[in-house]
Amino acid sequence: MNMTTRSRSPLGRTPLPSPDCRSCGFTSDLIRQDAIADALREYAIGWQRLLRAPGLSSRRTGSPSWSPLESGCHVRGMCLLFHNRLDAILRQSLIAPRLSAGADTDSARRYRDEAPQQVADELGCAAEALARRLAALTVDDWDHDDARLADPRLTVDFFTRHLLHDIRARPGRGRARRQ
Repeated sequence: MNMTTRSRSPLGRTPLPSPDCRSCGFTSDLIRQDAIADALREYAIGWQRLLRAPGLSSRRTGSPSWSPLESGCHVRGMCLLFHNRLDAILRQSLIAPRLSAGADTDSARRYRDEAPQQVADELGCAAEALARRLAALTVDDWDHDDARLADPRLTVDFFTRHLLHDIRARPGRGRARRQ
């Protein structure tokens, strides 16, 4: 990740002003706020295509890596959980969409045992619900920061761009969130 401006966060970490990544080439500034929802949809379609590919393996490519199926499950979860982050920052009490009855987020459930087609379908629904919500944000919403955190740069825009970076990442080069 590219670090241009430094400040201390309450967690003792240096927050990044923009999630630009030399490793994967992601440049967040190239995506306008009014195009973020469409970018999310595009990335979700890529994950769905991968999850629906014939012969998709649930085998890991290395010890720190997730399989494509596990990474797809993680992306689905990020889309679902991001509603909670938006609720917290915007101080709203909207209810995030839930997974279907066949899938759960219990940590005991193993991502690699899930059905790729179902994960693809659920990822698509979760991403679409989040994209619709992001498309409905106002200019003030995008600039809203999380009052629980000391750094006012930790805005909806900031967190959403990090989410896009994580979702854009492709499996095979480590866990999805590390790309």
